[in-house]
Amino acid sequence: MGPVRPRAALLDRPGRLSVVPMSNSGQTPRRNLTAAAAPALIAAALSALGAFALVSFGQGVRTPATPIPGCILEGAEVVGGPISLVDHNGDPVTQADFANEPIVLYFGYTHCPDVCPTSLNTLAEALAEPGGFDVQTAFITLDPERDTPQVMGQYVRSSGFPAGLMGLTGTPAQIGAAKTAFQVHGARAPGSEGGGYLLDHSSMVYVLDSQWKTVAIMPTITRSDPASPESALVSVQPADLARCIARGLERRGR
Repeated sequence: MGPVRPRAALLDRPGRLSVVPMSNSGQTPRRNLTAAAAPALIAAALSALGAFALVSFGQGVRTPATPIPGCILEGAEVVGGPISLVDHNGDPVTQADFANEPIVLYFGYTHCPDVCPTSLNTLAEALAEPGGFDVQTAFITLDPERDTPQVMGQYVRSSGFPAGLMGLTGTPAQIGAAKTAFQVHGARAPGSEGGGYLLDHSSMVYVLDSQWKTVAIMPTITRSDPASPESALVSVQPADLARCIARGLERRGR
């Protein structure tokens, strides 16, 4: 892997990270994948992986000498596009705010019971791997109705999440445009009513280089036995995610 890189200059801007600590309201993220993770959510994530795999490996591309399980490199650049959102301080953010610096994105929502917090914990562990890249990270909500800047500000400071994690929200139209650009699935789970609804959504990490081009994509959950669709759901290994991030950034010169 490459050397540890300086954290994005965006973190040093006054006020950019002046957020409120998480309250003791029982919202502390859980690390385990429990039955609360809707089967449809997992199916969406694995389906998204399959679709990306068709893009990446269905074109006769060369297989890396040391494949990284689940890491999509070839063809990743077709995913992604401009964004126009609001950060957890209420300030407008576009891709221009990340000019000349790489970033890792994850889409989810703050009421996500298991997959989102587990994925963000895994991402933090991956970035802490020896020789890992110290890059800006951002959490883009799929639930703008509930995930206001204030709510996002509390959530991104949760223990175990990447240091300096930025929360991004916006209007439903703005979030919808970002979902479309990054080919993210996100919809209310069947049977979810009222304010306590859950979302079915894909669960992928997107690695973007300093030119806002996607250079790697990797699911954050997988089956303990990839050959068995009935096997237990597990988080990907932080070391594998770290290798995928590094491979993507190194092959594009960051």
